[in-house]
Amino acid sequence: MDKTDEMVEVSQIQKYLSEDSATVFRITWYEIASKPNVLLEEYNEAESQVFQGTARFSLQIGGEKAFASVLVDGSQSSTEIRAQGKDEVALKIYLDALMESLKDALGKYESLPEEDRAKVKRALVAKTCWDRMVRKILNKESLGAVYYQVAHGREMFIKATEGESGAHPVALTTSAWLSRIESLPHEEPIPGNIATELAKKSVEWKRGTQEVIGRYI
Repeated sequence: MDKTDEMVEVSQIQKYLSEDSATVFRITWYEIASKPNVLLEEYNEAESQVFQGTARFSLQIGGEKAFASVLVDGSQSSTEIRAQGKDEVALKIYLDALMESLKDALGKYESLPEEDRAKVKRALVAKTCWDRMVRKILNKESLGAVYYQVAHGREMFIKATEGESGAHPVALTTSAWLSRIESLPHEEPIPGNIATELAKKSVEWKRGTQEVIGRYI
C-alpha cells in the first residue's frame, strides 16, 4: 500500500499577477521549505515557452508525517498547493497560513526596486540548489550532479550578496567543499561519510540563504 493511500488531501489555488512565474514558483518553494525538517522529494520545471513548475516536500503537519506539493502554471497565472496527511483540520490550518504567507511574500517582492528583486531571485535559486543537492545525495546520484548544485548555488548566492562587506560564510564554505570533492570521480556517488557531512552542511547554507531572502520578503 502506498504511504499516501490512507492520507486525506486538501488544496488551495491562488492567482498571481506577476509575469515571472519561475520566481513565483521559487517563492512558493521557499515558503514551504524554509521551515526546519522539510525535505524535497521531487521536482520538475518544464522547459517550454510557458512556465510550469512542480515540487513535492515531506514534512510534519500537526505532529504527523505529511506532504506538501506545489504546482505553478504560467498559462493560468496560478499556484496550487496540496497538503496530504492524517489530520484534515491541521492540514487546513497549515494551508491557510501558508497561502496567507505566500500572498504577503509575493506582495513584498513585487514592491521591491529592480536591483533588490534581482538579488532575491538569485538567492531563491541558491535555496533551491541546496534542497536539490540534499535530494541528489539521498538518491545516491553521481558526484557530478551534486557538484553542479553546489557550484550553481554558490554562484547565485555570491551574486545575491554582491556589494556587501566581506565574504559571507556560505560563499567561503561552499568554495571549500567544491575544492574538497572536485577530485573525486564525477560519475560515481559521493562516498557515504563525505555525503553525510555535505548533507549536514547544507543546513548552514540554507539558513544563511534564507536570512538573505528574509531581508526582502
